[in-house]
Amino acid sequence: MREYSAMALIRSIPRSQLWQCGMLALLIVSCVAFASNARAWSWADVMFSVPTPAEQPVADWSYEGDTGPSQWGELAPEYAACKGVDQSPVDLRGARPVPYTPISFHYRSNPLNMVNDGRQILVRYKPGSYIIVGGRRYELTDFHFHLPGEHRIEGSVADMELQLHHRDAQGRFAVVAIPVKAGRRRNSTLSRILDHMPPLGGESYYGRQVGINALFLLPPERGYFSYVGSLTEPPCTGGVEWFVLTSPLEVDAGYLHRVGQVTGGNARPVQPLNGRSVFAVMRR
Repeated sequence: MREYSAMALIRSIPRSQLWQCGMLALLIVSCVAFASNARAWSWADVMFSVPTPAEQPVADWSYEGDTGPSQWGELAPEYAACKGVDQSPVDLRGARPVPYTPISFHYRSNPLNMVNDGRQILVRYKPGSYIIVGGRRYELTDFHFHLPGEHRIEGSVADMELQLHHRDAQGRFAVVAIPVKAGRRRNSTLSRILDHMPPLGGESYYGRQVGINALFLLPPERGYFSYVGSLTEPPCTGGVEWFVLTSPLEVDAGYLHRVGQVTGGNARPVQPLNGRSVFAVMRR
């Protein structure tokens, strides 16, 4: 009886052609994987299961010890900006008063989406919420907390600092920093965030079940200091427009304790101003 099985077909192919077919199939798999961009594999990677240099992880960092802030610029080439002269946070001293230009906040309700990496509680925001300042629009992308506050105002440091990250159409960063002081005021938005916080290394997304609006994390008075600095964690990207509100948000002291239990101290030390201008933008 004649065999029609796959094995019979394979046995009928000469060995030299079989080897060539195998190599061709391997090459096709490699090309498909590369084109799909699922992972940046090369042909040699498929042969030997070795990731390309683009796959190598960027160096880990922390807020203490050998991977702490004083070492960030040495940990990886991607972190070289951490040694720059335009870094943040700073002590806001000698601010020059300028005419009041309000920050116009246009924040919408957003499904609660959080990441807990042990250093930060990061709350992600979907597109559609933004600020307008000086005629420029910046989309809100995420916000997180630093304990204690990172910026200082004439040497005074806040109990905590909330940083709302934005980007404009050209990819430029703008950060609104809100000093937070311990008190007795309840804040339903902050309560909701802390009540649904994911475990260490986890991410949580609640869709329409749980929503927040960053508007309710803003203090009533919204005068601010402005200057140009950087992100306050690696890669310490420069050219960031900072708007540090002058009036704090008062919240129940228990909130700060709960944040600290997750992040510990996560404030970068203040950096030299190096001649940068600081402006005070206050309502008269």
